[in-house]
Amino acid sequence: MKAKQIVSLNYKSIKAPFRGLGVILLVLLASCKGGTYINHDLKAERIGDCSATLTACTMTENTFGEHYEFNRCLVEGFNTDDYLIERKGDTLVLSFPKEQLNEQKALYKLNLDIHASPKYNFIKLGTEVLQITPVN
Repeated sequence: MKAKQIVSLNYKSIKAPFRGLGVILLVLLASCKGGTYINHDLKAERIGDCSATLTACTMTENTFGEHYEFNRCLVEGFNTDDYLIERKGDTLVLSFPKEQLNEQKALYKLNLDIHASPKYNFIKLGTEVLQITPVN
């Protein structure tokens, strides 16, 4: 009678072939470049008419990018789909393309979240240009 050979699998025999694969995956993931992107989200709340005082822009940096809060006079009935953010060199430009000179305006509190790569050094909000200073 021929004896059957029993192959036993233990933890070490399973782990050994995958050790090299893990190192290769780690090297591949570490060498990936994220590319150029701008992720943004704008929330707007109407807070009055344009005779009210405009406030300065405040910026908070967090793990997911930067958060800006500021007030702007915009077209009455402003919709958060009516804005554009584009990169020009190391500057991000926030514009409102549908804005017309003769339209009735209202004061809006705007909350803008931006996460962009590569990092930008300036953001232009209308005519105001802000220099971004990273926190060390």
